[in-house]
Amino acid sequence: MKSKLKLKLKLKPKIAIVSLTSCEGCQFTLFDLGEKFLDLMNKVNMVDFRLFEDEKDKGGKLDIGIVEGSPLTKENIKTLLKLRKRSKLLVVLGNCAAMGGVPEIKNYQQGKATIKQVYKHIQKISNPEIREVNNFVKVDFVFPGCPISGEEFLKYFPELLAGNIPTIPDQSVCIECRKKGNACLLLECKPCFGPIILGGCDAVCPTSRMGCQGCRGLRPSGNINTIHCVLKNMMTNQEFEDATEIYGLRDDL
Repeated sequence: MKSKLKLKLKLKPKIAIVSLTSCEGCQFTLFDLGEKFLDLMNKVNMVDFRLFEDEKDKGGKLDIGIVEGSPLTKENIKTLLKLRKRSKLLVVLGNCAAMGGVPEIKNYQQGKATIKQVYKHIQKISNPEIREVNNFVKVDFVFPGCPISGEEFLKYFPELLAGNIPTIPDQSVCIECRKKGNACLLLECKPCFGPIILGGCDAVCPTSRMGCQGCRGLRPSGNINTIHCVLKNMMTNQEFEDATEIYGLRDDL
């Protein structure tokens, strides 16, 4: 009896990282962590990660299912539903899965007129609307961003392994800008969504003097009306809409 108990305690949590329709950039961000990522993966039993190993997933229950990308095709949706059913926790990796990502821009265009710019004959071309993962299944936690922050993954993944749902602090990108000593783009009359966007990216875009475009999504207490009023003095309504379409922010606004 004791030996069985010891064996049970030694079992590593089972996880799977599954790709839907995406560039898989968030998964490559994990590889960029190098030994830090490999050390973390030594604590789990990875049963599926297409970029990492070639063994076929044998199925069975998972402690954590991680999904990157949009459920665009029928096969994608089938894969997602199966993953949710198998997983105690379902975790979303990146902007495409969480907010629709750059591909969602096509939702705001003129369907057939747009697809004709790519394909000469469109009769048999499927052109479904981009829909986020949470339109299909319950999502327990989101690693936001395009791509995600590798350091944020290292910070919160151990909490998920322990069965806890982390809370990302409700702090704006502006907080990180101040910490880095960046001059405020808004004060220079340059459009930036930083005040209403959830921080955690180390303000990488504003640090490069490019306005935040909201790939991490809205922070819970962000004042949308105020930032809209501020940006009206810097861009037209059309430019505002175009900017919010880039990472799927428009739906939330």
